[in-house]
Amino acid sequence: MSSADGMVLLGIVDQIEASIWRDALEQEGVRPFVRNRDPLAPAGVPLLFGKFEVYVLERDEKRARWIIGEAMEPGTMPADEALPEEEPATSE
Repeated sequence: MSSADGMVLLGIVDQIEASIWRDALEQEGVRPFVRNRDPLAPAGVPLLFGKFEVYVLERDEKRARWIIGEAMEPGTMPADEALPEEEPATSE
């Protein structure tokens, strides 16, 4: 795969917003990848307020951002504003 085929994070949103983004992107022919950020998700623990990462291929990024541009609400966090992962505290 060339670098143009890498994945780009569009944003980190709640489950409802992730579904809206996924549906809007798919209707326009862009295939998104949605990843649950919750560490308990693989164990089947349902959470109502979990966060989801929405990715697209790098070559589709500009179009995807245009498609979801109007869907973004004040509570959403675009990828360029996303908070970094917390680092574990070390005991001294």
